[in-house]
Amino acid sequence: MRSLLPGLLLLLFTGQALGHATLVESQPDDGATLERADEAVVLRYSEGIQPRFSDFAVHFLGDDKAAALTHDNRLPRAAPEVTDRNQVVRVALPENAADGWYALDWEVLAEDGHTTSGTLRFRLAAE
Repeated sequence: MRSLLPGLLLLLFTGQALGHATLVESQPDDGATLERADEAVVLRYSEGIQPRFSDFAVHFLGDDKAAALTHDNRLPRAAPEVTDRNQVVRVALPENAADGWYALDWEVLAEDGHTTSGTLRFRLAAE
């Protein structure tokens, strides 16, 4: 039993070092409304990402928040803006984006070499 204790303590105190780039904040929040004046989604990760090996795809869902993400409803990709030690990503929406539900499907490669992914759904609405 004594020989297990150092290993368990090591795992307990190195959790951050073994972690992935998790999404810690988004504007808008999942399920919230993005005002037309903003027209960009901002994601903040727990650690830096490798932008060259990360992917961000925006899908227009129309009136159906739960619609499937398909190639047909994916919008043309624009290069995201990555700042703040590669922890903040700004994904702009197209200038002519219609009101309705959108999904931002993301997959990032952290600087530590691990990948994480997720989907953020939000509504775009006139002010």
